[in-house]
Amino acid sequence: MGSRTWTTPWGHCMSAKPRSSFSSHPFHSTRWEPRIYPGRLSQASRVRAHIRRDLAGFPDDTVDTVQLCCSELFANAVAYTASGEEGGEVVRRMSLHRPDALRLEVTDGGWTDRRPAVPGDRSDHDWAEAEGQRGLLLLSACAAAWGYFQVLPHSTLNLGLRVWADFPIGPGGVPAGLEHYVFAR
Repeated sequence: MGSRTWTTPWGHCMSAKPRSSFSSHPFHSTRWEPRIYPGRLSQASRVRAHIRRDLAGFPDDTVDTVQLCCSELFANAVAYTASGEEGGEVVRRMSLHRPDALRLEVTDGGWTDRRPAVPGDRSDHDWAEAEGQRGLLLLSACAAAWGYFQVLPHSTLNLGLRVWADFPIGPGGVPAGLEHYVFAR
């Protein structure tokens, strides 16, 4: 397969080589319908079940990794933000914005001055004995990249943070026939 060349309406010459190493079908971006969960730790199993259902057809190791990391982000949102208070909620989003990366996003309810960070002041012994605060360390190890941003930037209030993580998808890892928008079922 050769490269395609075309000229845009603005006169820019564009060239593209097909990514045949990733898939035998053309790539298109995909978004999954956001899912909203009550901010209770008892919902974690439901979050994991929805990940497994929504990622049907993806490699098991990818699904397992996304499930694990989403569980950790969900637990952090419930434990450290207004999401865990009465009536609080957590929103989960996913998208496939490149043929080699699946993005997971977890949005919390805000109202905290904490920001997501891997604790940096621990020794190896401290980490070995730690009972908690390992979620972002795990995320750092599993995701190709991760970060966060304010849902609605405000100079003094935290109205919610969205933590995102990109997970690698190997060649052939995107199921054929995946729709542009996947509805929750």
